[in-house]
Amino acid sequence: MIVVTDEAELTPMSCVGNSTVSIPVMQVLAQDGDQLKSGAAEGASVTFKELKLKGSVDLVASFALLVMASLTIVFGAIWSLSDQGFLFKPKSDDDASQGSGGGREASGGGIEGLEITEMSAAYFVVFASIVLLVIFFTMQHWVFLIIKGVFCFAAVQGLQALFFAVFESGFKALSKDIDIPVFGTVNQLSVPSVACAVVVVLVWLLNQDATWAWMLQDIMGMSFLINVLRLVHLPNLKVGALLLVGAMCYDIFWVYIQPHLFGRESVMVKVAKGGEQHESLPMLFLFPRLGGNVGDFSMLGYGDVILPGLLIVHNHLFDNRYNESSKPRLAYLVPSIVAYVAGLLLTFLALHLQVGGQGGQPALCYLVPTVLGGTVAYAHFRGDLKEMWVGSQDDGTDPDGEGERLIGTGSTNSSAV
Repeated sequence: MIVVTDEAELTPMSCVGNSTVSIPVMQVLAQDGDQLKSGAAEGASVTFKELKLKGSVDLVASFALLVMASLTIVFGAIWSLSDQGFLFKPKSDDDASQGSGGGREASGGGIEGLEITEMSAAYFVVFASIVLLVIFFTMQHWVFLIIKGVFCFAAVQGLQALFFAVFESGFKALSKDIDIPVFGTVNQLSVPSVACAVVVVLVWLLNQDATWAWMLQDIMGMSFLINVLRLVHLPNLKVGALLLVGAMCYDIFWVYIQPHLFGRESVMVKVAKGGEQHESLPMLFLFPRLGGNVGDFSMLGYGDVILPGLLIVHNHLFDNRYNESSKPRLAYLVPSIVAYVAGLLLTFLALHLQVGGQGGQPALCYLVPTVLGGTVAYAHFRGDLKEMWVGSQDDGTDPDGEGERLIGTGSTNSSAV
């Protein structure tokens, strides 16, 4: 028996009470049902074949997502430390005469980053919930267009910084300031950097339905997240803990608790699926599932990268706060990345076991305990927990009075968000 549903998605079928069905029953969407009817009316034969479904976790795709997320955080940490070092690096007379300072700032290098405050960390959950509900209750095409527009703008910013860094390393002699009407003084390498960034975004925007579009989306996403991680900083572990615990509670509520309080399905899951029209949201890392249908992807949300990434970047900057050598210390970066990988592996395991019965898993439920918990335990082991928790409140010198602090773990170097 074939059951044709008029719903936008297939729904579970069950019998009333203890009744049983002894004949094969399948459910199809209305579009497929119409095709079956027209085929039967024309005398065509229909063959059904039972296929064994793949598991909910594709190992290759999951590994690819893990690598992309980890590399994004590592690059963001390294670049952020490089920017912070540039802020305190004495400028030579040659640099001043070349007027290259504007070029460095054009790419974001050497610009004082934004610092998250306790209040903004607390407001994050409220603001994110409001945005989620607005999207859920409107769920119109124009809303998704706005989201895509914001993503494209952010991707242009990130790609421009990456292209500028590449051009500057290869064409150092051309890194000079020029005056452009309307835009003012900019580095001349910023012009081709912006042009290349806009071209990449336009190619993706005009070919979103292409089978290869996911690769450009991942590149755009990585550039955007790296740019955020290098420019947005946590002042101390206390603010990081507040932000991550709040984000984890946000995930738990909207995925597991909210469906039992109101509504029959998770607001977050429905928004992630793009509503009844299945609008695509670009705020995801994608990788095609091997052996799956076209458009069948394993996904990882940007929030599962950037939120733990902020703490990992903070750990790396904290580790190098007194470092004057050209070689960065990795005492915190490596263990933090290991903790992040462990959290993602737990997420994939929960997805395979279908914990909670959801189609997806709130990764922060596993990433926050491993990354935040690992940071607290490791800092305590090294004797740094007190200083890391409250942030450095000194005058910028190390405990021995030697050297200037390269990064601000308090509120010395950054603007508050």
